[in-house]
Amino acid sequence: MSTVKINIRVVERTSLALLVTDFHKEAWVPWSQIQEAIQKEGPMGPEISAIVIPQWLADSTGLRQHQQDDDTLDLFGGAP
Repeated sequence: MSTVKINIRVVERTSLALLVTDFHKEAWVPWSQIQEAIQKEGPMGPEISAIVIPQWLADSTGLRQHQQDDDTLDLFGGAP
């Protein structure tokens, strides 16, 4: 199964899913489909800054993998 890493900001979380934005679109992503949650140190402690999900889920939710790397996103304020 093909996967994709998407840089995100968490908008809301429940016990079943995360509401995330890829800075262009918001979508609910079930925890059961998140293969890896990548954390980064934020002002309030560790925050999820990227997720690895199946390609089919990224396609169906409209979440996109952007070409910027994490350093570029940090530089321009796009990464949480």
